[in-house]
Amino acid sequence: MDYYQLSDEPMQAAKINKDQGLYRMSVCMSTLAIDVLLKSVLHRIAPESDLMLGHNHPGIVAKIETKYPSTNEVRHATKLSRKYFKDSRYSNTENLPVFNEMLASDFLEYVAIIKNYVDVTCRASLEDLQEKYK
Repeated sequence: MDYYQLSDEPMQAAKINKDQGLYRMSVCMSTLAIDVLLKSVLHRIAPESDLMLGHNHPGIVAKIETKYPSTNEVRHATKLSRKYFKDSRYSNTENLPVFNEMLASDFLEYVAIIKNYVDVTCRASLEDLQEKYK
């Protein structure tokens, strides 16, 4: 499964939903994009990890940090992504005002931070790929 390639659709959906004023769904798609972007790295370095089965974004980053450096910006984005992962999908009516244009914009930025982290900091080296495909 190519998690990195799978991230493209929720990234696009997050932008489209925000533009359409569907802020909760924009946040939902952003958290999904963050999830699969992080799993694209985790799948390469620890494919058998139980973290592949859940949505523990800070836990995934902690595992990734055993091989690659992280930043406070990445940790902050993943912490909020985990916090809103469930709420954006299963909100009750009291929570709906939280999902506004500003939050949707913030989450699009968090996706960009994680994508950059995956693309630049966690880029697979030839050695990484040789190890994975022995």
